[in-house]
Amino acid sequence: MAYYIKVTKKVADKIGAPVENRNKTADGNILLWQADLNVIPGETIFDRAAFVGGVAMCGNDARGEIDGTAEPAEVTIPEYYQDASGDDIPDTIPAVEENGEKETDSVVTDKTE
Repeated sequence: MAYYIKVTKKVADKIGAPVENRNKTADGNILLWQADLNVIPGETIFDRAAFVGGVAMCGNDARGEIDGTAEPAEVTIPEYYQDASGDDIPDTIPAVEENGEKETDSVVTDKTE
């Protein structure tokens, strides 16, 4: 089953998803495609969505978010997507533990501004 991932615009910008090509929800957030999270650590789409402070949802729920007929799902901006002032986002996100061991390389994405 295909899922849409609701995230804040700041998170979508950091991931590098072209927000002008994505649907916006009634509350001003962005609906990403599953493939947009391929660079995000996690075993499942739900793990990846949670890592970026988002929520994975099916097509009907996404349509309700766009139309404003559904109760909006809450999304956040994780700390590692903003600096202390909240005005900028770091170039790297922290490494993730897999199988009890911390990976040494963190995910690096292009900064789009």
